[in-house]
Amino acid sequence: MAVGPMAQSQQPLIGKAMASKRSWKSNLYSCMPILEWLPQYEAKVNLVPDLAGAATLGCILMGQSLAHADLCKVNLINGPYSCMLPPLVYSLFGTCIHASVGTGGLVSLLTGEQLMNYGDDPEYRTRVGAVLTLLVGAFLFLMGICRLSFLVRFLSRPALSGFITASALLIIFSQIAPMLGLPAWAAKGGIVYIVTHHMNNLEYFNENTLVLSAIALAFLMNAKRLKKVKFLKFVSDFKELLLLAVSAIFTKWYNTKIEQQIVVVGSMPSGLPSFHIPSLAEDLKLVQELFPSAVLVALVVFLSSYAGAKKFAMKDGYQVVAFNELIALGMANLLGALNGSVPTQVGLSRMGIAHGAGVQSQLGANVFVGIIVAAITAIFSSYLYHVPKCVLNCIIVNGASHLTEFDQAEKLWKFAQMKEYNWKGRMDIVVWLSGFGFTLWFGAFKGIVIAVFISLSLILYQVVNPEVTRLGYKRSTDTPHHVRARKWVDRTHPEAVEEEGILVFRLEGPLFYANVDSVQEWLETQEVEYSEEKGHTFKGIILSAAAVPFIDTSAMSALGEMLKSYSERGILFFVANTFGQAGRLVSDNLEELEGKEVAATLRDQVGKSSSIDDYVELVKAHLSQKHRR
Repeated sequence: MAVGPMAQSQQPLIGKAMASKRSWKSNLYSCMPILEWLPQYEAKVNLVPDLAGAATLGCILMGQSLAHADLCKVNLINGPYSCMLPPLVYSLFGTCIHASVGTGGLVSLLTGEQLMNYGDDPEYRTRVGAVLTLLVGAFLFLMGICRLSFLVRFLSRPALSGFITASALLIIFSQIAPMLGLPAWAAKGGIVYIVTHHMNNLEYFNENTLVLSAIALAFLMNAKRLKKVKFLKFVSDFKELLLLAVSAIFTKWYNTKIEQQIVVVGSMPSGLPSFHIPSLAEDLKLVQELFPSAVLVALVVFLSSYAGAKKFAMKDGYQVVAFNELIALGMANLLGALNGSVPTQVGLSRMGIAHGAGVQSQLGANVFVGIIVAAITAIFSSYLYHVPKCVLNCIIVNGASHLTEFDQAEKLWKFAQMKEYNWKGRMDIVVWLSGFGFTLWFGAFKGIVIAVFISLSLILYQVVNPEVTRLGYKRSTDTPHHVRARKWVDRTHPEAVEEEGILVFRLEGPLFYANVDSVQEWLETQEVEYSEEKGHTFKGIILSAAAVPFIDTSAMSALGEMLKSYSERGILFFVANTFGQAGRLVSDNLEELEGKEVAATLRDQVGKSSSIDDYVELVKAHLSQKHRR
């Protein structure tokens, strides 16, 4: 889709606001980009597509939010309540044009897992949910103020993918029992528990509910095909809202004809939500209990929202700023909590709909959407009485089915079987399976905690035990190596040749206090093995630092000690291919020491040497002069 005028003009405004800090006005624009792009909004060009896109998003969000509220274990009306104020607030601070803020399946699952621990009273759970939302918003806001967006990077993409896939299955499993029409006492524990422990409970299914669930789910999963039929396209676009309306009319009539009735939503409050400020002083114990959960929910909210926002920003060529997204999502949840909102996020599927519908600004993606949801809720909430609960369950199942990422696991599995790559780089499939398996077994919250722990453990292991590769030069017959620098490759390469008596190795990663000992141990092992094989030790050791972006003072001291130790045993030690900060440190701290160990006539060559070939020739020249003496 071609980028609309508003989408084209907004990117420079945001970039300019973030880059310029010369006045209070530019600082204000950087925090609230709407103050810059809204005055330049071209209503004649953008208003119609924005209104059309907002109508689609508003109707979709209305149906989804009711289903997500059920997943959150709060009053159903609090789903639509969560999609009124948060989108409006996000539009003030956010930088993603197509971001549609509202409830989401993944965050709703995490929220529901926590709220189910607070009894069976939906009113009390709703109150607890508002406190959780307040904490989520506060944490996101503080992350933005403190520029802590980097924290989410500790959750690797494979761990997140495994977690999301397992969470999607947990969402689906949680909806099967009510879709079968099992009474509350028989549905307790979920379908997996029923099948493994109380199989007889399945006898109490409601055949009317089961048939309606099957029809509703089949419609939702196949409605996309109706887009190909021009006059039925609206059915695909508004499938959730149409399904709620048609099923409510049908159930109202059908329940009067049968004894085994289909369970409906029941009475819901009419009108708009009232504002209530949660009292943290009164709920101090509740805050303490919910805080760890709020941190995890906040991280998932930002990670899932920001990843989707970046995807569409890259597609249309505008900038999404992490600072603004944290502030926007934080304020959206903070203020949303005042009217009973559950934690909200940017919906990836809704962003795709906004993009496809031609939304040109956040007026169409959020502002008008919040107004439409508020209008529908105020006018039609009393008509939701006869909506079948099983239809809400089907909406959740259909949404969750699109979250699975088994294709990602397949790619990682294929990569893991490529033995030409280092085993550490092929461990992503283990991380994916860990995130997937632990989430399925322990639940979403414990699963994501374990996934983060495994990701961090692998990062620490790889940093503390960096890849060290012994090198040989690639034999070339077309160009003499004195004319062109030789190519140095892993010595296991079939064309690799090692320099006699000279150990050349490459370190891949930073060299610092945590891993310098492992490098020393590796060198000691290589020296012992070479001595046993050849009967004498190396004459020179050359470290290629081409893949070393950083060296700290502890590692530099250790390199100095190693250089002196090798010198005492007649072994030259050099660091080649340095660059940047690491190069400056080596030049300032080791170059003089390196020069002292070579023959006096060659000392000038130390400062002029940089490549592996330079130092190889220097070692050979030193040995040659030494033998002459």
